[in-house]
Amino acid sequence: MKNFIRKIVLFVLRRYAKRKLKRFKGEVICVTGSIGKTSTKDAIFTVLNTKFKVLRNEESMNTDFGLPLTILGLKSGYKSGLKWAWLIIKGFFTSFTKMYQEVIVLEMGVDKPGDMDYLLSIIKPDIAVMGPVAPVHMDVGQFKNLDEVFEEKSKMVKALDKDGIAILYADDERTFRLKNGRPKNKTFTYGLSPEADFKATGIDESLAGIKFNLGMDGRRIEISVPVLGKQHIGIVLPAIICGISMGFTVEETIMALQRFRLPAGRFNLIEGRVEGVTIIDSTYNSSPKACEEALRTLSGLQPKSGGRKIAVLGNMNELGDLSEKLHRDIGAKAPESCDILVTVGQAASFFADAAEEAGMKKVFRFQNVFALIEGFKDKIQPNDIVLVKGSQNNVRLEKFVKEIMKFPEEAPNVLVRQSKDWQKI
Repeated sequence: MKNFIRKIVLFVLRRYAKRKLKRFKGEVICVTGSIGKTSTKDAIFTVLNTKFKVLRNEESMNTDFGLPLTILGLKSGYKSGLKWAWLIIKGFFTSFTKMYQEVIVLEMGVDKPGDMDYLLSIIKPDIAVMGPVAPVHMDVGQFKNLDEVFEEKSKMVKALDKDGIAILYADDERTFRLKNGRPKNKTFTYGLSPEADFKATGIDESLAGIKFNLGMDGRRIEISVPVLGKQHIGIVLPAIICGISMGFTVEETIMALQRFRLPAGRFNLIEGRVEGVTIIDSTYNSSPKACEEALRTLSGLQPKSGGRKIAVLGNMNELGDLSEKLHRDIGAKAPESCDILVTVGQAASFFADAAEEAGMKKVFRFQNVFALIEGFKDKIQPNDIVLVKGSQNNVRLEKFVKEIMKFPEEAPNVLVRQSKDWQKI
């Protein structure tokens, strides 16, 4: 019965969203990939919002429900039947109103085969940004392998009209190949690869942010952006390309990006309650590639005098039969990245197993975030750098960050999943 009601609600929301979009005359930019969709979408928004009225997904409302709700300007009803009934009524009237935005920037998330088809039945891109594809959403009822993940996500690029613009991540072989057969003047690639149209070189990263040289059209431009982590070059470059495609100069896009801040729970720096402690808050979600990049960044940072590098890693969810192997692969590299490894959850214990097998001595294991708070909160010392990363479902490491941050009263503004509905879960 619940599944039947779900289908009815989705059908109604889709109808409402399509009706509202008939009144939209601007540009549609869609973003997909396995890593960094929300950050990329927000970086593009930061640039374009300096000249245009822009609509974007709030947080990560990128699914079958989130996309039409975004277009209709509505929030989720979560598990409340009364809220959903009210949203259906409100959505009906909203669907007849005019859209005043000039640009729509949407991230498109898929969990299983067919999801992208549904999203594209509502809206199609004028500009499609596709980032890296990674082994995520591979649990029961989801994707069988990485090829299936790629095929589903690539539908967004293939849905472009002949005048549509494709912006493709050059460091991912699958994504890069999507340029084949497309018009050269409507296809742009980005990344660290020498073959990229927009190429980053000479990269320097620190707690102050990232600096690099951008190579494009025979030019070399020095860029600095106040976000942590070399991996975030992959969200800065598509934002620059989108800006240029929408009539900005490259200098204007770079200036706009000085205002950019990563969304909550995506590698943000937070001051710890213990003197000199820096928290790297990456609690929104986790996947093998993102976790590996997070540890790589941690390895290159230098704590202040006496400080240690601590990695608090929770389960990486939805990895199916590959879960143990992928956790072990990352755990084996942990001794190169941190002084102390802390794992949270059953699957995350494979991080610990592999790290200990690789010779790491300071390893702590906890079953859940509450045990972590009780058993490790007071072990943090002055000047430590603490990376906190884990998947959201049944992990919720933002609760730990709230316990160790200097100003927990700021949690509603800086941490993920702080709404009343999330707090009830």
